[in-house]
Amino acid sequence: MADLPARTEIPDRLDIAGTTFTRIESPEGIACWSADADHRPVSVLTEPAAAPDQETLDLAAAVLGRFDELADLAVAYLRERLREPELGLSADELATLDAAEPPAAEPGAVVWADGTWLLRFTESRLRLADPYGIGVLFEGTTPSGIEDLSHADLA
Repeated sequence: MADLPARTEIPDRLDIAGTTFTRIESPEGIACWSADADHRPVSVLTEPAAAPDQETLDLAAAVLGRFDELADLAVAYLRERLREPELGLSADELATLDAAEPPAAEPGAVVWADGTWLLRFTESRLRLADPYGIGVLFEGTTPSGIEDLSHADLA
């Protein structure tokens, strides 16, 4: 008779870089923990549902520790990439990219177990960000793409 793999318990709490993440209700097959460290919301998500591995925990710790720096990097990335014609920004929207006020605000992060993560800005004057915000995808700590959330089902 073959040995069955040990069942790994999915913890209700995670301690990441001194911040307590609490498991929140998620769809079946997904495990998600969330924390709001000094108004810097960060979530960790695993699919299929499982305890996150050490690499995921380390990435979440890096996101927490460098949150403001990474948010600034994401805004700079947005200012550069949103100028691309295929994104269809109007002349007025393009002008906001040069304004002193950032084109996006109120960031929150979601870290996935595959080593990627998203910094979602919930506030923006850009049409592209209506109604759910705009996201910057990261691989590690490097921006790698823009996520158009205008048609997302976030309910």
